[in-house]
Amino acid sequence: MPTADAAPLFVAIGKGYFEQEGLEVQPVIGTGAGALIPQLEAGTVDLAQTDYVTTILAGGHGKQVKVIAETAQAGPTSYALVVAKDSKIESLEDLKGEKVGVNNLNGAATLSVTAMLADAGLDAEDVKFVERPFPEMANAIAAGKLDAAWLAEPYLSSSAARGLVRAVPDVVPGRFTDLPTSGWMATDEWRSNHPATLAAFRRGLAKGLRAAANRKEVEAVLPKYTKIDAESARDVSLGAFPTALDPQRLQRVADLMQRHGYLRGSVDVRKLIAEP
Repeated sequence: MPTADAAPLFVAIGKGYFEQEGLEVQPVIGTGAGALIPQLEAGTVDLAQTDYVTTILAGGHGKQVKVIAETAQAGPTSYALVVAKDSKIESLEDLKGEKVGVNNLNGAATLSVTAMLADAGLDAEDVKFVERPFPEMANAIAAGKLDAAWLAEPYLSSSAARGLVRAVPDVVPGRFTDLPTSGWMATDEWRSNHPATLAAFRRGLAKGLRAAANRKEVEAVLPKYTKIDAESARDVSLGAFPTALDPQRLQRVADLMQRHGYLRGSVDVRKLIAEP
């Protein structure tokens, strides 16, 4: 997906880390994680970066997919619910009856907004979720097609810098800080048929994740696959790029999903993680 979460992949490509492992990696940009699961199953793509809500839902529905690597977790201001700068919406309570943009109707964005609404005394049904790609959300708000939207970096800071949006205050500050946001998935069949390729991809990606700890490396690649310029890239608020999967941390996502009705029962995320 064309967000800051994908930066380690492009860092690894740019530095030749995959080539060093004998791989040619061809990025395919998608607009929403939900659309990538069918592509994985059809073999259109071999690996997919998806948000963890999509991943856990897929596993819960019996999809034969596993998480093969982590890629990002949220920082204090790397995601936000935003409205137009001159909007009359000042609080979460003001969102009742309004149209809220999300990049996936059953993904991390919708769950995040649902959690915020719940603590403000509202239900998900009190708003109308509208699916839009992240790069289009700020302009849709400016045009009056959306009343609010859940924005990810780098679009959050670049839209704010252009005076298009401002954040709606959350009633629980730092709610999503350190929450795992996205990782890499593969089908069980593909993993079984390509163990050497998978191992090589993991090694190359791990080098990209370590390199992405240097903010300058991320700033350099963001303009290459997102619709922002180099100046905007310098203002992006980044989360962290973990180099190893942490089941305990990932369990937070599953528990949040269960709390808000995304799952009928508890899920042990360790069953969704492929062995290294």
